[in-house]
Amino acid sequence: MANQTVERRLAAIFMADVAGYSRMMGADETATLQALQEHRFALLDPTIGQHQGRVVKRMGDGILVEFQSVSEAVGCALDLQRSTVKRNEGIAQDQQIRWRIGINLGEVIVQDGDIFGDGVNIAARLQDIAEPDGVCVSSMVFGHIEAEFGNLFSDIGAHEFKNIAKPLRVYHHNSGQESSERPQAFRPFIDMPGKTASRTTGGCLCGEVRYEANEKAFGSMLCQCRICQKFSGAPVIGGTTFRTSTITFTKGAPKWYRSSSIAERGFCSECGTSLAYRGTVGLWTEWIMLFTATLDEPEMFPPTYHLGVESAMPWLDIHDDLP
Repeated sequence: MANQTVERRLAAIFMADVAGYSRMMGADETATLQALQEHRFALLDPTIGQHQGRVVKRMGDGILVEFQSVSEAVGCALDLQRSTVKRNEGIAQDQQIRWRIGINLGEVIVQDGDIFGDGVNIAARLQDIAEPDGVCVSSMVFGHIEAEFGNLFSDIGAHEFKNIAKPLRVYHHNSGQESSERPQAFRPFIDMPGKTASRTTGGCLCGEVRYEANEKAFGSMLCQCRICQKFSGAPVIGGTTFRTSTITFTKGAPKWYRSSSIAERGFCSECGTSLAYRGTVGLWTEWIMLFTATLDEPEMFPPTYHLGVESAMPWLDIHDDLP
């Protein structure tokens, strides 16, 4: 029997359905079908075409679309939702066609024009939790569109989904709400320092080096780059960032090793504890990263994002969906 080659490709997967469709069909099947058909011709299909989407299949009130561009997929969803909200003005609420949309970026299996795989399943799960007029995207999608559309989405935290191995971090936008009505981010990538004083302390294993920060941290991260791995002797290292001007070494001082052309790393010369990372040129000098495990209360500084994932150890599996 000849081996069959399975076609796989990376795609932005767009999944949408009509909120409350079963209820609408139960109330007036003919009117609902006509309204959906008119909506497809007037808005749905033209908007998908304008953003170079490929309709994979229609499923009653739902649709599965494949995009080669993440930005086009999200742009299509936002345009569709804004136009839908405007089109629904003056229509009784129980007769409105309102979409719920989920978008994911992932590898898909292609067969006879259809697409399958976890990438599609995740898009379907995101669609399920989207609000009417809403768009839910995965952190993988958000990382690609943050600069262009990031201010429109709220971080609604990590969600566990049936048959999906890892929790997924989800970002949501609702075109039916004004920006001031959208919920605040569950956990931002990087917080700006607070204006009120805040005291954070820490130090090395032997106690010869102690430090104090008098302002709120920017945020925390997990880094898996090869320099951090070698410096710490661990596959991943956590760091919490402060403004350089807010840090005081209250006992002793680190010994600094220049690890690159833009930065140096500090450690205790007595016990060898990896303590800090700081920039040495330009704007890099304005902040310092203290390694989170050296803080006196490291549990108060959970990570909000990842760095250096291209060097991640293949045997290390971190169960989160942080960007």
